[in-house]
Amino acid sequence: MKAIRKEKEFDCVKMKNDIQAKIYAETKDMDFKNRRAYIDKHLQSDAFWQRINGLKRANSLLY
Repeated sequence: MKAIRKEKEFDCVKMKNDIQAKIYAETKDMDFKNRRAYIDKHLQSDAFWQRINGLKRANSLLY
């Protein structure tokens, strides 16, 4: 019996590659200091990163 292949609605590998290409294009001519500032700026607005940092701070208060 042959498997039926369903057309993908969402391609996560393509999305990852597109995001990496966009970041590379935005940062390729930056020196380390500017690239670090770019990363920090984008992390501050990332909900997942904020949650991780919140958990780290909460856990550090326990010890």
